Amino acid sequence: MTQTPAIKSPSARARILTAAKSRFAAAGFEGTSTRQIAEKAGVAQSLLLYHFASKDELWRAVMDAQFERADALRQAVTVSDSLSIEDRLMAGVDAFITLCAEDPDLHRLMTIEGRSKSDRLEWLVETHLRRFFGPTRDLIVEGQKQGVIRNGDPVLLYYTIIAIAGSVFSFEPEMSLLEPRNNAQNRETVSALIRQVLFAQGS
Repeated sequence: MTQTPAIKSPSARARILTAAKSRFAAAGFEGTSTRQIAEKAGVAQSLLLYHFASKDELWRAVMDAQFERADALRQAVTVSDSLSIEDRLMAGVDAFITLCAEDPDLHRLMTIEGRSKSDRLEWLVETHLRRFFGPTRDLIVEGQKQGVIRNGDPVLLYYTIIAIAGSVFSFEPEMSLLEPRNNAQNRETVSALIRQVLFAQGS
């Protein structure tokens, strides 16, 4: 009688996802093997493949998990119109800052994956990124019409938010070596800086 490698336990699956996220964030999809992920997770490679049929399936599961946590961003910018554009946009910004602070690997994953077109990137854009980008861009455009948000390409402003909040936390090891006493990772400080960049003077 053929035996399976092990029971599909939730704890094993969680360890594999955590290890995969760490490896993909450090070396990217191409630079990571299922063997390396299995070793980091402390499981047999056969057990990894029992949970995830391929490296691509595992990568997509990692990204699904990341963006499930990020859904508060989309909810923040699509809440009731009774709130001001500033409040809605900053609620989304602060949710993103919190996400990056708690898990800097999100920005590292996106920095690696976003640098060249691939089937994975197209899947990521259509499955996850577009639903965050669209409402936020529209909110920026509406704010510009009202004179609340500074003029400028809304796409660049959108990615400025990502660049500031993501880089501050993903580059923390480098920043701490350059300036050990820096206060850059203070969430309120990051939020205030993004506010200064986004909003028109006096708004």
